[in-house]
Amino acid sequence: MRALTARFGPALFLLAYFFWFAGGGLRARFTGDDLMNLNFHLTPSFPQLLRSNLTYWSTAYRPMGGIFYVAVYRLAGLRPMPFRVVCFALLLVNLWLMYRVSLRLTGRREAALLATLLVTYHAWFVNLYYSTGTIYELLSFGFYFAALDYYLGIRESGAALRLRQWGVFLALYICALNSKELAVTLPVCILCYEFIWHGAKASARGATITGLLTLPYVIGKLTGPDSLPATDPLYRPAISAARYLHTFHLYLNVLFYQDHFFRDANTILLVAGMLALALWLRSRPLLFGWCFILFSVLPFIFLPHYSGFFLYLPMAGWAWYGATVLEMIWVRFVKSLPAWVLFLAVGLALAPLHAREARRTMQVFASAELPTTEMIAQLREVEPSLPRGAYLYFESDPFPAKTYSLVFLVRLLYDDLSIQAARAKDGDPIEGGHFDAVYSWTDGKLAKAESH
Repeated sequence: MRALTARFGPALFLLAYFFWFAGGGLRARFTGDDLMNLNFHLTPSFPQLLRSNLTYWSTAYRPMGGIFYVAVYRLAGLRPMPFRVVCFALLLVNLWLMYRVSLRLTGRREAALLATLLVTYHAWFVNLYYSTGTIYELLSFGFYFAALDYYLGIRESGAALRLRQWGVFLALYICALNSKELAVTLPVCILCYEFIWHGAKASARGATITGLLTLPYVIGKLTGPDSLPATDPLYRPAISAARYLHTFHLYLNVLFYQDHFFRDANTILLVAGMLALALWLRSRPLLFGWCFILFSVLPFIFLPHYSGFFLYLPMAGWAWYGATVLEMIWVRFVKSLPAWVLFLAVGLALAPLHAREARRTMQVFASAELPTTEMIAQLREVEPSLPRGAYLYFESDPFPAKTYSLVFLVRLLYDDLSIQAARAKDGDPIEGGHFDAVYSWTDGKLAKAESH
């Protein structure tokens, strides 16, 4: 019994911990981003979407996420639960991959479990748990860590990758790139691992090949009239050391549940102190974690917009560093108690902090929620079907003005991207319009007027 508890107890605790804090996300509704993303990825044909995943250097918008959206929509229709189930399955797979990579890096099950616990939940990652729009982060993390786990599994024995293994590794990396731009740091990750673990016997082949593979991707994504920087000001980076430091300390406050504690000066002291400790202890996991913390933020650190869940991938570096330090202290000073006591103590110590911050983050998230579930239910009741290319008019509706969420929702509900919707809220006139249906929204109910 004791052996079974030691073997499966931590995993059960991690599952319970995760669902206690994040489980409500299984019942989350569609967000405006979900409706936009679905409408966007359904616009090209499915063969075109598949080709976009092969031509990974094109300006196609995160086509691996498109495969997810289109596949689940075609199988389950416009129902949020199937999307949420897949997202939660990915979150759990990512925790498993985090454990595997952590075990390879630290060489100790206790440290690997502790690192996994540290990334199991973070209150400011609320979008990961409640918004399907973060599928790009979930997929990118999964493929990134699957590629890293595969590479480390071969290289930890000193063996070189064979041709077939290169094919698997690079395919996983391309899938990560097709999921989100966060994955571009994998060549730097591989390079750091090689020199920290293999020293004079380090191989630069992995970093070189992945770097060469990344080059056309970066050029393709940053140039051209359809690239994100060209079409969206929020994706135009302002690259400078000052910008890096400023944004880094903003994210530190988020990471450690602080408001304004971290500023430039104490951020520099923290980072320098962490490096000094890693070098003094001659700890490979500490040094690798420190490097990962600094380079994994590069894809977003220079952008003019911020979101807590951007730290999803960089959080792994903090977890490796923190878990290694805690386990070292435990082994040195608390030898009489088993390691699972530390694991449990860290989880219980963080729980009230997570709960406190979750109340804040859920308020922020809920304030931007749209009545998508209510509108879907009312449309299904009032209008079971619509003619192809229908032209609709909403005299009133519960969606914000000057947004496209309502028309996206209607198109997706009836699986017809040619549907048009005019809205009084947007100043669209009803006079002179030949509408197939006219609706009004009052007290949470949709009513249909006579056709115009």
